[in-house]
Amino acid sequence: MKEGSVVRVAPAGKRAVRNTGSTPLTMLCIQYQSATPGSVTPADGTILAEPVKW
Repeated sequence: MKEGSVVRVAPAGKRAVRNTGSTPLTMLCIQYQSATPGSVTPADGTILAEPVKW
């Protein structure tokens, strides 16, 4: 990936982010769930219990 990349991850997919560069990483994550507007919050995500395997 490089600056400007866009990646779609299926809802059932597991994801993790790691900055391998020497400058700060800025990331915009947009999550969308089919629901009544305003009924979905950032807390709707699930933090994985298992460690990430890089």
